[in-house]
Amino acid sequence: MTSSKLRIGLAIDYVYSDYSIALLDGIKKACKDFNAELLIFPIGELNNISFAYDYQYTATAALISSKNLDGLVFASGTQLHYMSKGDLHSYIKGFNPIPVVSLSAEFPGITSITVECYSAYKNLIDNLIDVQKCKKFGIVSVRGSSSEPKIRTKYIKEILKEKEVPSKNITIWKSNFSYTNVFEDLSSWYEVNKKFDFDALICLSDEMAYGAIDFCKKIGKRIPEDIVVSGFDDLDRSKYSLPPLTSINQRLFDQGYKSVTLLTDLIKGKKVPYINVVDAKVRFRKSTSKISRLKVEKIDGQSHYSAIEWYSKRGQFYSITRFYTEMQNDISLEQLRARINDDIRLMGITACAIVLYEQPIEMAMPFEYFNLPHKARLFAAYDDYCGYDSNKSDGEIRFDPNETYLPENTIQANDEGVLVVSLFHKTLQYGYIVLRQGQLDVTVYDLFTKITSTIISNIYSFALMHNETTEYRAKFDKMDVIARTDELTGLNNRRGLYDLGQTTLKFAKAMGQSGMVVYCDMDGLKKINDTYGHETGDRAIMAESIILKGNFRSNDIVSRIGGDEFALICPGLTPEAFTRIKAQVNIDCEKWSIDNQTPFSLSISMGAVVYPSESDGYQLTALLSKADDLLYKEKRAKKNLDSAKKKKK
Repeated sequence: MTSSKLRIGLAIDYVYSDYSIALLDGIKKACKDFNAELLIFPIGELNNISFAYDYQYTATAALISSKNLDGLVFASGTQLHYMSKGDLHSYIKGFNPIPVVSLSAEFPGITSITVECYSAYKNLIDNLIDVQKCKKFGIVSVRGSSSEPKIRTKYIKEILKEKEVPSKNITIWKSNFSYTNVFEDLSSWYEVNKKFDFDALICLSDEMAYGAIDFCKKIGKRIPEDIVVSGFDDLDRSKYSLPPLTSINQRLFDQGYKSVTLLTDLIKGKKVPYINVVDAKVRFRKSTSKISRLKVEKIDGQSHYSAIEWYSKRGQFYSITRFYTEMQNDISLEQLRARINDDIRLMGITACAIVLYEQPIEMAMPFEYFNLPHKARLFAAYDDYCGYDSNKSDGEIRFDPNETYLPENTIQANDEGVLVVSLFHKTLQYGYIVLRQGQLDVTVYDLFTKITSTIISNIYSFALMHNETTEYRAKFDKMDVIARTDELTGLNNRRGLYDLGQTTLKFAKAMGQSGMVVYCDMDGLKKINDTYGHETGDRAIMAESIILKGNFRSNDIVSRIGGDEFALICPGLTPEAFTRIKAQVNIDCEKWSIDNQTPFSLSISMGAVVYPSESDGYQLTALLSKADDLLYKEKRAKKNLDSAKKKKK
């Protein structure tokens, strides 16, 4: 790094949510006060396979290194929806030796900022019961394994119990942090139960509360006269919603500001506490003011969410639409390079750089770590502040992205931050885009990067592969089949399971279908290999694969995912049918052992779970993990039974 200023990085899932905007406001203010530059890396949600290719955003995390940054703020709370705390801890430690501050989640040995919300929930619920006289409560919680919403739900339940609210007066729905999902989930529950006689709804986020309020309005419930609603996050727009929303303020701006303050001290070698707690506060507003004695927050000033804002954003969206339309013309890569700087300037973006790898990189499966290539080129770039323009330079600049994220003197970072976003299309990584944030709405930046990614990837891939398309496709298809297939058994391998399985489960979700995920482990394969040799072990594996294939249906996905491990995805399979199949598999294993006069007994243990499950829905990785747990319970039961038999002898 050549800049004399401190360069701070922020790793965050996405930048367009109100949660991210509030954190960023605090981080930007601190960077301004500390005269630091800010690089923002939207890396998506790690391990989330809900959206087809969003895992590709993770690639820019490879640019988080001591060569580009002095320190890193890692927004950890949003990464715990699909990743265990232990795995995330290991992932963050992978950024060593860069000093890191974790925002939201606490990790051993890492400076962390956490939020304590028990007192805020206590104040809220005391008011709902003692002042508003609420007796029947609905809790709009979150499905999944993330610890933060679990803690919030736990606090709410504990406080309601302390207030002697009977469990029959408490209903919990599990949805996700989404307006649409909450609205649909409450509507579905109402259709089944035909009533909605709650006094209060406590939602785990403001966006969830907006969905709950609109659902209540749909069924004729007045807020707050008939039912009171509260949220969490205290987003700016909550002050101006109709009615203004009571919410718990976890002080996102303060968290963001404090994270940079702590990180600056770490970079300077100062000792800072590992755990730094921010106390949340409840903000009472009209949505819980059923009884007038409640003192609600007075809203001063004009709403930022006004007609003026709408006209401003309409103009911004018109610009991005025009940019997209202009880019639909069939042009070559060189023609694009000659004009794209001027086209982007019309968007009001003051600095932008497009970096392309020498060759596209295939990333067909979700990943956590991306190996940066050593050869890249600055395809196009300009900075209206420092005066650089690639159109005025002699040819493209080639560089190693492992050494620096951009060549020297191209884009000038500032305290407002530059975004570093992966440039990808479907499974191919093409490079990344760097752009300096200005006054545009963050959604416009997000749309711009997506549109640019699609345009460049289409032109670039066509230019690279035009003369080799037929040959390349044939080779790729052949390699793809090989890559998905287990060499010994001819079944799907682990990659084949995930590729086909994710598609199957997404279709099942769209169609509202159920089925089962099965995890299998052969009994005693290591002993067979050690005693009789690997050739005999391979023979046993082949036999087991034939038995499994023969007992399950042709549309079931049967895979060998390890030495002695098999996994299956079975659309439409019921627990009753699985029990019958399992019994027949055991009979076939015994018959094979007898017919082939083997000195060992072919045997397999199986665990199975139904999808969708209440906690994991259609998430393949989580379902396989639950099935694996059940499998090992069966294995332990078999071992205990064998031990009991030996003792009797």
